[in-house]
Amino acid sequence: MSLTDPPPALPAPDHTSHRGGRSHLRTAPRRPADPGAITGVLITDWQQTGTDTFVLGAQWPRGHAFYTPIAGVWHDPLLAAESLRQASLLVGRSYDGIPRGHRWAVSELDIEVAPAGLLAHHRPSTFQLEMARVPDPAPGAGTAPGTGGVTAMTMEAELLRDDDTFVGAGRIGLRILPPTARTHPHAIRPGPPTGPPLLPRALPPPVVGRLNTRDVTLGIPATRSEQGVHVWQLRIDPTHPALPDEPTGHIPVMLLLEAARQAAQAVSTPYRVLPIEIRSTFHHPVELHSPCTITATPLRQYDATEETAVRVTGTQNGVQAFDSLIVTTPTD
Repeated sequence: MSLTDPPPALPAPDHTSHRGGRSHLRTAPRRPADPGAITGVLITDWQQTGTDTFVLGAQWPRGHAFYTPIAGVWHDPLLAAESLRQASLLVGRSYDGIPRGHRWAVSELDIEVAPAGLLAHHRPSTFQLEMARVPDPAPGAGTAPGTGGVTAMTMEAELLRDDDTFVGAGRIGLRILPPTARTHPHAIRPGPPTGPPLLPRALPPPVVGRLNTRDVTLGIPATRSEQGVHVWQLRIDPTHPALPDEPTGHIPVMLLLEAARQAAQAVSTPYRVLPIEIRSTFHHPVELHSPCTITATPLRQYDATEETAVRVTGTQNGVQAFDSLIVTTPTD
């Protein structure tokens, strides 16, 4: 099988039914896109256009079950992050020959979006991701025999609406792990979770920009926040439909991004804000059944814009698991 041939398990996309060559008649197969249960498949089409370049289609529903429109006006920017994640996994499995049993670990995920490109309409919105694989600066560092030839990959993408409106850009770094690999000494091995879930009392949903308590990912902390620093406990309902169908014992990175976004919104309450830039690094997986502290620190702005920046970190077992920089703009 050459790099330009999709694997037999993937049906060939139909590129003839949509302007610009993208088809939105069906979604990609679930396993190659690997959304778990967090969002459902967003990718609708895929094609390799060069040695390291790809074009993929995506469709966002008018009202997503988890990523609901913000202020009833804008698509949730995390749909851009999830589209990038799904697209990268599909490229890795379709064109790089990553074995099916191997696991993926997101090491970094950055997005930047333009609010005008996120405006929701009365019909589902269709998009095009123009993606490029970023060469590894050290020759051979991203490849290894016996793992499909690839142990790490970085993808960059531009996101366009079908009317050629620029929506944003993103970058994702992935590590490909053998089925038995452990990412750090505290990582949970694949398998069902053990121990009771930790579900602290939720913040009021409007404080974090949510409607339902079940979707709140920040719990009221046991100790007071210090001046200028806000502290909560990560709160994940283990029965939430956003979690993967197959339990792994750790929390998907998209739910960690959701917690970071909710932290940035909580800092801005009572004003509703729209994230326009999210830059995140994931150092270690976060275990589902161990306390994780979420800390948000507003950063000083040196310009006259209304944008605000918040640094959010997640710490578990005394180790920083992830950190995010979130820039927001008011919705009013």
